[in-house]
Amino acid sequence: MAQNNNKNKRLISLFFLGLLLLNYPILSLFNVRTSILGIPLLCLYIFSIWFALILLIGIITRRPRGTLQQPDKN
Repeated sequence: MAQNNNKNKRLISLFFLGLLLLNYPILSLFNVRTSILGIPLLCLYIFSIWFALILLIGIITRRPRGTLQQPDKN
């Protein structure tokens, strides 16, 4: 049960990190007329943060190899 509690805390922390990184004050830093490889900097920043958040959620929620959840017997 402690493992689920730690996982929940990490997911909540990740949510607030994403909220912070994808909110106005930070986004305004990347809202400039610059492009990297033809991609506007703001779009590149948003999609990079989005990809990183999805990757971190996957890392946090993955199960260790060899563990299967047993169905509840009612």
